[in-house]
Amino acid sequence: MPAGGAEVAGMSLRWYTVVIDCPATAVLRACAGVEGSPKSKPGACAFPPCRVASRMERVSDPLSPDELALLHGVLDAARDGDVEHLTRALDAGVPPNLTAAAGDSLLILAAYHTQPEAVRILLERGADTDRVNDRGQTALGAAVFRRSEPIVRMLLDAGADPAAGGRTAFEIAEFFELPEMTALLREPRQL
Repeated sequence: MPAGGAEVAGMSLRWYTVVIDCPATAVLRACAGVEGSPKSKPGACAFPPCRVASRMERVSDPLSPDELALLHGVLDAARDGDVEHLTRALDAGVPPNLTAAAGDSLLILAAYHTQPEAVRILLERGADTDRVNDRGQTALGAAVFRRSEPIVRMLLDAGADPAAGGRTAFEIAEFFELPEMTALLREPRQL
């Protein structure tokens, strides 16, 4: 599991794959928390499709309001296409696979909200193209649903699998009767 550190807003944070869970209890799945404080303990992964479930940790201490605001701000940056904020956060050590409570990664959020520049930056930083949210959806499925040809092409060119997820991109294109997306998904790719 990739780890990194960051000094952001005066807080020294140690990152793993971060997943914001319930804001009411401020629990994170798979985050070591503030560097130097023994906040994590082994626990079962509540994110079923995670490829690193056996190495996930749970943070038992609540996050501070500043820590939550920092993490939510990065998620908002992906949603809103705030490339400058997103780039600063990634440069500071926030992982490109930061994931929200429902399992939506930064890449899924950027794809769903049709933010091609945010998608490009996340792909350049190694975001997992086949990460699946808690509803079985991928970034590619989100881009197909939104009928975003440029984002679908970017994701496919980066190696996204149209058959990944509980609701595959193929199934989404078929269900919503999107023949142009089905054709795009079936185009031969050179990886």
